[in-house]
Amino acid sequence: MSYTNSETVRKHINLDEIPGGKKTDYPVTFTDLNAVDLPGRAIVNNSVVVKAVKNIAPVSEVVTLGDGVVSLSGNRLVANTVTAAADSSLGTIYKENVDFCVDNTQGTIYRLADGDIVSGSVVVVWYYCYSLYTEGVDYSIDYRTGTIRRLPGGSIQANQTVLVDYDLTYSQLSDEYISEAVREANAIVEKLIDPQQQFGADLTLQTAATCLAVAIVCRMAAISDLRSTENGRQNATAWLSLAESYREDYKNLLKVFRPQASGLTAPKHT
Repeated sequence: MSYTNSETVRKHINLDEIPGGKKTDYPVTFTDLNAVDLPGRAIVNNSVVVKAVKNIAPVSEVVTLGDGVVSLSGNRLVANTVTAAADSSLGTIYKENVDFCVDNTQGTIYRLADGDIVSGSVVVVWYYCYSLYTEGVDYSIDYRTGTIRRLPGGSIQANQTVLVDYDLTYSQLSDEYISEAVREANAIVEKLIDPQQQFGADLTLQTAATCLAVAIVCRMAAISDLRSTENGRQNATAWLSLAESYREDYKNLLKVFRPQASGLTAPKHT
């Protein structure tokens, strides 16, 4: 019988530090060849970009801005470094997000219709862009555990700091954690407390089942961290502490369904 469900459990705990979306410009310093943890789990395959600024001087480029998007030579721009002017003398400097906009990730620029750049204008653009590293050559990613390491012989040097972009989503593993915990918790509650299925709608019993499911999820997460992350022992200790807290709540909630046995009475002669 179902006393709790995955949606209810997720309200109590989320296995991902970031439940989804894009993580940008996360700094990573490789002191050696060991794996480094990235925040969150369930990194989307082929979504990782590792980059660093290597150019001392900005790139200068002449473009014509019409009514469409114009691609710049640099495909990953450093945020807040783009300057656009009417000519190289910088006599007329245009304002970002007023006269033009840029997409730093795509390396594109386009004029805003309400700004001072007339369609068809030739402008000079200065910007800094990132140098990109190659997966499998300069670094490797474990998408399941969310770890990155530099590779020997690659272009990333020891003690160098790089910036990492990547996409996160709910992992199938995390969904499996929660679904399996819910099935286990429901089965335990039904067998121990409600074999006749008479308390299914009771809110206290539903909350108890949820607490038990969360405790089971935390225990599974502890095992996973011990196996897969650099700081696994520390993380596992935290997960187990949280699991114990939820399990105590589960036990306390069940007391109403398990009244204490009355004391034994002395036998009577008949």
